[in-house]
Amino acid sequence: MSDRPAEEQAVAQPSVGDKVNAIIAAAESAAQEISDKARLEAHNILRMAEQQASERIAELTREAAQAKTEADQYARDMTEAADSYGTQHRRTVEEEARRLLTDAEAKAKEQVETAQAKADDLERNVVQRHETLQREMKMLEERKQRVLESLRDLAAQIQDALVEPADKAPESEELVDALDVERRR
Repeated sequence: MSDRPAEEQAVAQPSVGDKVNAIIAAAESAAQEISDKARLEAHNILRMAEQQASERIAELTREAAQAKTEADQYARDMTEAADSYGTQHRRTVEEEARRLLTDAEAKAKEQVETAQAKADDLERNVVQRHETLQREMKMLEERKQRVLESLRDLAAQIQDALVEPADKAPESEELVDALDVERRR
């Protein structure tokens, strides 16, 4: 029996190897627990990081969408402002063109009226000059006729004086008396 108690004692007292094995097993168990805890914590951290990243992406997406909306609104405002400026500028230019056209038409009308007045004056002057020239021509024609008649009479008198013999012509007769054919007849 004495062997038995030693065996029991041996069983009752663990050996150094058993203790080392128990420590190793406890260490492995602790390491496994730590590893599982670390994995769980890493998984939780990863999940939280993904959630934060997702939230940040959503926030940045909202900010980008808001910035895009603001940029679109700004672009619309600028386009409207440019259109308004263009419309106002076009109106101003059209008004200036209308004013210039009105001024040009008024000047043209004034020049036409001035030219017409000058033409009317010239026409009156021409008509008056024509009438004056016709009167002068008529007077010259009448004068020419009188001169022609006088010349014909003179020619006839000269003809008569040359044809008639000087019968009783006194020697002292003057030239005027000699040319006076009427007296000699």
